[in-house]
Amino acid sequence: MRIRELRAEGWRNLEPLTLVPGERLSVLYGDNGQGKTNVIEAAYYLAVLRSFRTSHADDLIRRGAATEAAPATARLRAEILHRGLERRFEIELRPTGRVARLDGKAVRGTAAALGAVSVVLFVPEDLLLPRAAPATRRRFLDMAIFNIERGYYEEASAFQKVLKSRNALLKRGPADPQLLDTYDEELARTGARVVMRRRGLVAALTPLFCDHFRALHSELPVSLAYTSDPDIARADDEEAVRDRLHAGLAARRGLDERRRFTGYGPHTDDLDIGLAGAPARSHASQGQLRSLVLALKLAELSNVQARLGDPPVLLLDDVPSELDPVRRALLFDVIGRLDCQTLISVTERDIVPAQPERRDFLVRAGSVVGNP
Repeated sequence: MRIRELRAEGWRNLEPLTLVPGERLSVLYGDNGQGKTNVIEAAYYLAVLRSFRTSHADDLIRRGAATEAAPATARLRAEILHRGLERRFEIELRPTGRVARLDGKAVRGTAAALGAVSVVLFVPEDLLLPRAAPATRRRFLDMAIFNIERGYYEEASAFQKVLKSRNALLKRGPADPQLLDTYDEELARTGARVVMRRRGLVAALTPLFCDHFRALHSELPVSLAYTSDPDIARADDEEAVRDRLHAGLAARRGLDERRRFTGYGPHTDDLDIGLAGAPARSHASQGQLRSLVLALKLAELSNVQARLGDPPVLLLDDVPSELDPVRRALLFDVIGRLDCQTLISVTERDIVPAQPERRDFLVRAGSVVGNP
């Protein structure tokens, strides 16, 4: 996967942008608050149709750009090379919604638009992953699955829709038992698919994660485990998971009705990151936590390449400055061996080691200017 050209208009604080990234490495450098992250965010939005910083479209559209005759609009466009095929993906974003086009043709629905651009994002907040709330680790798993299983968006959305409906019914209370029966069946069916997808991802990531961590701390064993309720964890296949989910929902229905929310299912699961046989969140040092997350993100990158046969675009937003020289060297060594295209933002460009086909861009007050 290569982004040949990235364009943005009306996006955040950026002046109209036409960025031609390097084949391998592009370094966006400049002082904080100038717009470096906004460029990274634009590339990410083209891949997943969401920001990693906000859920409000108004935040993404350049302030003061609207007039009575021309409503506020942000436009993104990427010229992409994927497996030898050149494609063009465009998004027009307004506060009231968005329109996506692939090769000039409108794309209907989020699921159909996903996958035009494949990226792995690494931001400083990721370094907090082992000690974050379980929801953050579940989100990491789900986003990593989206990168390799395009159908998972609809599968996960189906589960969330049923969960939301069941919770709304419980909140109104007292709930119709027959309607709850219907929701329980659907929640078990869609939830089993989510559990199996997440389990499959963790199984694929684990050996890659161990290999990358070994390069930093060869003397310490690490592990990844997808954790569910013990009854569900003992189920070996999707049908068994579905049956256990259905039984668990039925057994806890009275408790759910008293609490007025669903307290059982994959929305309560977690990713356990282990270090030397103990939970990393409570036993790892700050440096070890950084190594664990670095190894996990590199494992995600390696897994996408292995599954899709083509490395994704790696987006790094000010991550090297958070790493010590040893971890920073490992990061760039792996990037070089994977032959992926990388867009990286830093305050000082000298922190990034020289690489072939590198391009540097100074970002100042929303303008992006290329440098030799």
